[in-house]
Amino acid sequence: MAEKKEKSRPKEKAVQAELNIGMIGHVDHGKTSLTQALTGKWTDTHSEELKRGISIRLGYADVTFYKCKCNGAYINKETCPECGKKAEKLRTVSFVDAPGHETLMTTMLSGAALMHGAVLVIAANESCPQPQTMEHLMALKTAGVKNIIVAQNKIDLVERKKAIENMKAIREFLEKNGYKDVPIVPVAAHFGTNLDLLIEAIEKHIPTPKFDLGRPLLMYCARSFDINKPGEKPKNLKGGVVGGSILRGKVKLKDKVVITPGIDGNPVETGVVSLNCASGPIKEAHAGGLIAIGTKIDPSITNNDKMRGQVIGIPGKVPDSTKNIKMEVQPIERLVEKTSAEMKTNETIVLTIGTMPAIGTVGSYANGKIEVFLNNPVVIEKGQKIALSRKESTRWRLVAFGVVQ
Repeated sequence: MAEKKEKSRPKEKAVQAELNIGMIGHVDHGKTSLTQALTGKWTDTHSEELKRGISIRLGYADVTFYKCKCNGAYINKETCPECGKKAEKLRTVSFVDAPGHETLMTTMLSGAALMHGAVLVIAANESCPQPQTMEHLMALKTAGVKNIIVAQNKIDLVERKKAIENMKAIREFLEKNGYKDVPIVPVAAHFGTNLDLLIEAIEKHIPTPKFDLGRPLLMYCARSFDINKPGEKPKNLKGGVVGGSILRGKVKLKDKVVITPGIDGNPVETGVVSLNCASGPIKEAHAGGLIAIGTKIDPSITNNDKMRGQVIGIPGKVPDSTKNIKMEVQPIERLVEKTSAEMKTNETIVLTIGTMPAIGTVGSYANGKIEVFLNNPVVIEKGQKIALSRKESTRWRLVAFGVVQ
């Protein structure tokens, strides 16, 4: 008797994530491991990352959260592992896994520009706060990210008493920096311990923002790449891809977009030939989670993140690029390490403008106001917050943020 063929389940329609959640914290506290535990994806894929065992670039992973109708558990699977029944779908989110190493702070600041909420990962087996724990929390404040969750990771490595002492130190650290009533969830990423409680905290304390979809498209590019395989025939070559997050508005297939400041200060106009999110191709993308736009641009221009920091919008609706910025400066108060925000004329500083790290020279600094001349053009808007870093010893330190005048 012939075997009865099992009906294949129809493939679900691709759905763009609703928001971006940062995975931040000190180096080696388990951010990438926790991202994998939540999403099933290991975000360190670059060869140097695999060799050194740390995140170097921003990592991305999407996941859909569900809630079991039987026992109320929050899970990251469509079917509840306890009762075996189909769970209620809640929402899809994008995780942005930021590097924690001190030398990669500008990369983390670029990622902060995309975050609508964050999970601050703090290891239970180390004192709190560690240098980049403080640095990353300051970056969130600079970016205006208010909704955060703390994942107290590696609780499997400490005794109960030590874990409680560490949690008290975390609470004190958060409150001193203006983050009160933040949920702290003890987890062990490698064993999947308390992931249900972490997902519940994310669902309850990091809401989806209300985006302005009626305004013209404005998108920050965080990654760009060439999707063609080596040796591909010219007739089969595909245009370059830019990836990132839409801040406002939306974009459809076949739309015309402009990428600015472009190449050598010359904006690049192109057509949208494809739109993709983590779950597959979509016909329209909107403000919210991470997306990738396939273009008609020569892929050699977009490979290896060459377009990182570009602003994507509708032709004629994007502000002109500039190499001169005037800002009001607000120094960052440090509770752990003291550093100076007093910038001197002709000093070289690094500005993080959206997802664009830019090098500039201080033209003047007085009475809380600064003028900076950049090496390359950038796109800015009035009222935009910009992170300012200055060199201390051998590293760039976040010392202040400026508000564009």
